Amino acid sequence: MKKIVLIPNMHKDKDFTVTREVIAILSSFCTHIYVEKTLTGHLPDVTSYSEDAFPKDAELILLIGGDGTMLRAAPLSLRYNIPLLGVNMGRLGYLTSVEQGELSLLYLLRDNDFVVEERMTLSLSFLTGQGKEEPLPYFALNEVAVTGMGHLADIRLYEGEESIDYRADGLLVATPTGSTAYSLSAGGPVIEDDMDAICVTPICPRSFFSRSLLFGGKAVLRIENIGSREQGLGISIDGRENFVLDATKTLEIKKSSQKIRILSLQPKRLLRVLCTKMKMNHF
Repeated sequence: MKKIVLIPNMHKDKDFTVTREVIAILSSFCTHIYVEKTLTGHLPDVTSYSEDAFPKDAELILLIGGDGTMLRAAPLSLRYNIPLLGVNMGRLGYLTSVEQGELSLLYLLRDNDFVVEERMTLSLSFLTGQGKEEPLPYFALNEVAVTGMGHLADIRLYEGEESIDYRADGLLVATPTGSTAYSLSAGGPVIEDDMDAICVTPICPRSFFSRSLLFGGKAVLRIENIGSREQGLGISIDGRENFVLDATKTLEIKKSSQKIRILSLQPKRLLRVLCTKMKMNHF
């Protein structure tokens, strides 16, 4: 691997200490280490690029931060079909592959000794009463959150012609990758990354039915706002892009044909990852 885009999180690595260590390792085998031009004054031995001229020939986007940094870079990965690799400087870092004390693992990139995993994403569309479909220009790697924006939400979930109503703070529709994020905090199950599944979990439900529902990857889900309040429901995609679901539209969520590639430098086993990230005892 010779050409790598480096994206450090300046809030996590304020003095660029970890970033410089990473550059020192990559410089021993990379011909180009690309960094956004506003950062090049702080970093040695790098090639600058501007925001409107992303280096499409790169073989990897290497993030220094946490899961949030990975999620913010996910659209770049999709747009240019470049895999992501994360160095964790956050708390849990389920999406990242390398911890700060494991930077020597980056030498595996020199020998092409790694695995690239394909992670499913979710696509979203608004359906109108006239039968029109309005695709949203974003994909969810973790989850789609539909919430009451400060008030109790009345939500109807359809799968095919069958439906179920929820009264809750909101509803989460998560991928297997997102099962260890917001969905897990809401009581959802942990799902292996390579499973073909969509998980629906209510947020603080006001009903006796509070369990998660697990659908197959071919499921097409529809969500309606059935509340009587004037304001609509908020839609958040991976905690970033926000939209409003009012009573005139239905939100359709399904597995996307687009997959995000995430690079792993060491074998991953679900139980070991959980025990390591959650600091649990394991054998």
